[in-house]
Amino acid sequence: MRTRRSGPLPHVLIAGDVAELDSVRALLSLLPVTAYGQLYLEVDEGHDLPELPARPARVGVTAIVRRPGDATGERLSVAVDAWGEEWMGDVPDGTRELSVWVGASVRVAARELEGLLERL
Repeated sequence: MRTRRSGPLPHVLIAGDVAELDSVRALLSLLPVTAYGQLYLEVDEGHDLPELPARPARVGVTAIVRRPGDATGERLSVAVDAWGEEWMGDVPDGTRELSVWVGASVRVAARELEGLLERL
């Protein structure tokens, strides 16, 4: 039997570089089991995703591959921008509680991050 939830669902976006892995791991360990959302982690070409702690089943993990010649956070910022376009409407959604954490590499490069945060 399914139980009804009370209150908004915790929705998360976590985006960072492997240099910020300790912070990413700490954030994942704090998420409630009911959380859903996305983790984008930028890794150098030829490297696998590092080991991550257990996370809620509905939090996806995507490796964003940085190729030689790419600026740190460049491809990651594109992913964050696309996420914002998909998940952030113009009208606040009272059915979810949104938390966003982005590492320094994303803040430097994200074109739409300011607009995304203004919509929160």
